[in-house]
Amino acid sequence: MAGALLALLAAQPVAWGAAAESGADDASLLYLSSGDWERQSAPRKVALAADFMRIFCTDQRMSAASLADCLDRDKADGAPFERAMACVSALSAGR
Repeated sequence: MAGALLALLAAQPVAWGAAAESGADDASLLYLSSGDWERQSAPRKVALAADFMRIFCTDQRMSAASLADCLDRDKADGAPFERAMACVSALSAGR
């Protein structure tokens, strides 16, 4: 019994690491660094942008693809979430 418990405890860090890696797909734009954003595939960037728009924007005039493009073009300092807010604000200000 003690051997089985030790084996289970020894395997847990490996399982947690695998879960953390698979959880990367569930990341939100809110938690990504600029480097994380750059490593995302184009379809994943659009999905992250769509999720951001759904949660944080009442004005849906900017498409998710346009937001992803804005984030790719805008290399300003700051987290992608902050840059996304600036992209959406710039669109709203240009009414």
